[in-house]
Amino acid sequence: MVNGNQNEPDSTSEQTRRNRLPPGDEFGRRSFLKLGAGAAAAGALFAGEAAAAPTTRHLEIVSTGETTETGDLAVDYEFTATGEIAPDTDNGRNSAEGNDSIVQNDDGTWTATGTTGNGFGDAYAVTGRVVAFSATGAYDLYLDGEAVTVDDLVAEYEHTIEVLTTEDPSELDYTFTTTGEIEPNYDNGDNSASGNDSVTENDDGTWTADGYTGNGYGDAYYFDGDLTGFGPVEEFVEVRVDGSAVDLSRFESESEAESERHTIEVLTTEDPSELDYAFTTTGEIQKVTDVAENAASGNDSVTENDDGTWTADGYTGNGYGDTYTFEGELTDFGPVEEFVEVRVDGTAVDLARFRPKEHTIEVLTTEDPSELDYAFTTTGEIQKVTDVAENAASGNDSVTETDDGIWRADGYTGNGYGDTYTFRGELLTFGPDVDHAEVRIDGTAVDLSGYEAPPDPAVVVGGGDGYSGTVPESEADVVVSTRGELEQALNGASSGDVVYVDPDASINVPDRELTIPSGVTLASNRGIDGSDGGEIRADEVYGEGPLQTGDDVRVTGLRITGSIDEYVDFNRPVHSGVAVKGTGCEIDNVEISGFSYGGVKLQEPAYVHHSYIHTNAMDGLGYGIVCNQEGGDTLIEYNEFNLNRHSVASRGYAGYEVRYNHFGEDAIAYQVGTHRPGGTTLEVHHNTFVPTLHLNSGEDPESHVSIRGVPDDVADIHHNWFHNPRQPAPGRGRESIIQPHVEEFTNLDYRNNHYGADEPTDDDIGCP
Repeated sequence: MVNGNQNEPDSTSEQTRRNRLPPGDEFGRRSFLKLGAGAAAAGALFAGEAAAAPTTRHLEIVSTGETTETGDLAVDYEFTATGEIAPDTDNGRNSAEGNDSIVQNDDGTWTATGTTGNGFGDAYAVTGRVVAFSATGAYDLYLDGEAVTVDDLVAEYEHTIEVLTTEDPSELDYTFTTTGEIEPNYDNGDNSASGNDSVTENDDGTWTADGYTGNGYGDAYYFDGDLTGFGPVEEFVEVRVDGSAVDLSRFESESEAESERHTIEVLTTEDPSELDYAFTTTGEIQKVTDVAENAASGNDSVTENDDGTWTADGYTGNGYGDTYTFEGELTDFGPVEEFVEVRVDGTAVDLARFRPKEHTIEVLTTEDPSELDYAFTTTGEIQKVTDVAENAASGNDSVTETDDGIWRADGYTGNGYGDTYTFRGELLTFGPDVDHAEVRIDGTAVDLSGYEAPPDPAVVVGGGDGYSGTVPESEADVVVSTRGELEQALNGASSGDVVYVDPDASINVPDRELTIPSGVTLASNRGIDGSDGGEIRADEVYGEGPLQTGDDVRVTGLRITGSIDEYVDFNRPVHSGVAVKGTGCEIDNVEISGFSYGGVKLQEPAYVHHSYIHTNAMDGLGYGIVCNQEGGDTLIEYNEFNLNRHSVASRGYAGYEVRYNHFGEDAIAYQVGTHRPGGTTLEVHHNTFVPTLHLNSGEDPESHVSIRGVPDDVADIHHNWFHNPRQPAPGRGRESIIQPHVEEFTNLDYRNNHYGADEPTDDDIGCP
């Protein structure tokens, strides 16, 4: 806010204080080791923890009305905070105005920039810590009404802590607690915190860090107050506070009182009835098998989750039940049915608190005359609403529950009328998406484009000849054939431009990482008149690999080639063909091969289709496509894969849909899978898996799909052709589908698949 002074200062004394800013890329040198970045967010859902809620303070920057060395009265300032900054436009003489700006930075911090003067000022609500402040001119600062200096405003933490491992190989999944705030230190060299280290403020005002490291590396943080807990205590672990080693034996000797154990009975009240149930607690669960009635049995299982909670998965019915003991609190139970009763320490539990929220859905038509024959599916129960004055469901509308627990409504309406239902959980699908159909959930219109049915199978799998989405050279803004031309073109490109690699070119990029700017298409002519497409190759390993992306980038029609042409042992350094670092990216009609880390390395969700991805064949890594992002869903379809260690893999925190792909006869290990904790929603359908021999084990047959861990939602595997004839089984076996870390399949559904090399009789099984 200028408040009467429009002059900009020419020069002045500057006060600047800068503090710790986390980097934008939090997944680097230990990406293959550090597999968990969702733990803090998940932990906040359980009893005794709450997501950290940074304090919001009121900051005023007030000009003193005194002339500066340049003779004017202007104050020009900028500051950055770890949380959101909001303008206070109702603070009298010291109110932020339109010439003050606020932006959220790529690293999650916020920055405010403004100008004031002539005794006026600006005010803001600031969440979190101020980590940088600079200003010109004469001014005073007020924090929550009290005068402060820049040094007071940009406060340092009291201590630093490093959690180090001294052995390689080693793994350390650790936590520590302090009496004051903790902040990760992302700028501490090899011992920096990363995206899978988390910080939580507890209900009692203490703070806890939860991290994962190993192999001689470590993590670093800042904190206030005292260190009150650390674990586990291992011989290969060293903790340093302010540079001095901590005697960890004081934490090893502290023993907590044995947690109180509770008894839980899961009962059915009807005969006949069936109940396939699961429940989760904050502490250990044990089956009770030695009671006369309602004893747990062999088809009931207990697992400890990666976040420290425990889950029981059981089956009962016909008026019987199962019994367990557990520590801590009961946090989840399902499904909630009328014939189910749960008792904890003999007292019935109100299961309504575990029932998913109920929503109202209206299926409306907006034209008269019109007809709409529709269907939709949800994750929870659907019920028709027949007692409303308008748009009531009727006798020609039906509701069914499918074998996989999904609910489906089929209805018919039109002529400006509609139907109404209630449902629990989430809307999964709706069709058809036509102009005269409108769907409202809880009164809000839904964008139906996100619920369209899968497209008809494409004719071309793997791209190349016959692919309809090619980009001709005539659409190019610039054509390149050398490394210098390519680098110059990318540096000068802007959103909407097409940089085209000459079809006859083979451009070696051995010593640099080229970034494709946001909105730019990098293309060549693969598939046009039988062309293989221009080539970008990396004969040597440098950085993450030859190509990185901004947002909304398309890479199409190219060959992207590394130096590997056969199965090789693990070796460093490693690189990838395309590192996707921006959102909204598309990779199609490319041939990617020869990279040690991965053909396509996803730091953000992307759309990868109609490509030939092969011979990314290094042991230990060697991914065709690896989903390293946290959250988000990636669509992978109509690709040809061959001779990758794993053709599609996830670090364990992302979702993906893998459909209409062909996995060729050569494979080093399983073709599709995920690391622990198991990802979110994993859909694997309408694919053909040919390889039964794993080159790394020499065993035949071996697994095609391996879901390591337990997905947050489900791994839904259906309508695939598995050449391995062995039926799916939990555990680490050699069956077509495995889930290595469980005794019973958990959040994994499989159906309508074909097993064996003989061709399926159903045309709807396997890739096109």
